[in-house]
Amino acid sequence: MRRVWQGVALVLALWSMPAGPTEAVSYDPLAERVAALADARLAEAGPGSLVVGVIRDGQTLVVGRGDSGRPDGGPPDGRTLFQIASLTKPFTGTILADLMRSGRVSLADPLDRHLPRGVQAPRYDGRPIRLRDLATHTAGLPNVPETRRFSWNRLEDPRNPYKPLTRDEVRRWLAGYALPVPPGTVFRYSNVGMALLGEALSAAAGTGYDTLLRRVVTERFGMTDTTLSPTAAQRARKAAGHARGQTVPDWEAPAMQPSFGVYSTVDDLLRWLRANLGDCPAPPGTPPGPAGCDPATAVTLALAQTVQVEGRSLGDPGALGQGAMALGWFVAWAADGTPILWHSGSTGGFNAYMAFSRAHRWAVVALTGSDPDRVAADRIVADIVRGFESRPEVAYNGR
Repeated sequence: MRRVWQGVALVLALWSMPAGPTEAVSYDPLAERVAALADARLAEAGPGSLVVGVIRDGQTLVVGRGDSGRPDGGPPDGRTLFQIASLTKPFTGTILADLMRSGRVSLADPLDRHLPRGVQAPRYDGRPIRLRDLATHTAGLPNVPETRRFSWNRLEDPRNPYKPLTRDEVRRWLAGYALPVPPGTVFRYSNVGMALLGEALSAAAGTGYDTLLRRVVTERFGMTDTTLSPTAAQRARKAAGHARGQTVPDWEAPAMQPSFGVYSTVDDLLRWLRANLGDCPAPPGTPPGPAGCDPATAVTLALAQTVQVEGRSLGDPGALGQGAMALGWFVAWAADGTPILWHSGSTGGFNAYMAFSRAHRWAVVALTGSDPDRVAADRIVADIVRGFESRPEVAYNGR
């Protein structure tokens, strides 16, 4: 399959929580059900591994299945490292929210204001691309750029397609690109748009994206295995990626790191999801305290989760349909009108999916090194959420 995107090219049936009370799911039956589902979905996907994490009614569950292919010989578990592809995008959206909270940027800021000196962004009849447009895939930019060195139709190495694309090439491409539509009017999923947002945020903060990721996300929530550059010790715990039954290399994408460059583990992503549910970990070096986030963190996460664009309000909602966008998060709606935030992603040998409902107190994440075209992570998250929800809703699966 032509892999221009970073996620799933199918429509996934999610289930919405009814407004009234539901039957409680006990911990042991849930563990048995998740293990059975993991076995079934991995059998469909072929070689590789699958690790699933669930938060439900305050309890946490992690299930690993398959052959991780870890260099250290370890099994697939909560500490196994995977490429998480476009699950990176909500991190970038949360960095935007944090810089908004501190007054460094505004959603209405034009992209030009925060690009390096000499780098220009296109306008449509004088209308600029704003940071909000980049964070919600409504900037009018394509999924990926077409440059002299990089084209999806003439890849140097299809197994590692983005490696030749540099940040300088993206900047030159941006200056010469003509917007086909006014920014803010059409949903068009854009990996390069999210990468440019990361570039703008780095310029606004005066530091690199890797530093922002550590400062805003990984150090704040104790996510010690979430990184752009795994150490040797972390690589010893990294799952092997697979496609069409074969082991494949990790994708390298130096110009696209804010879009899909992060590695992580299910353990770390459960910490992240728990924080997004409002249960932040205690700061390092301090004893555990009552659940809850400090005021600055709570404001940042609330901003990141706030709906910015609804599909029905756009001139062309495209694949967004009746869904919505927060800052880097897709939003679906539960039966009682509360939001379900989610994102999916894939690289050449990995597939990932996470979703949570703050109102209904559940979260699910799945990471797999099996064939991404089989979308085992997407499918098992849908399976599990169906056990929590009672009515089907359709949500666009973007990458």
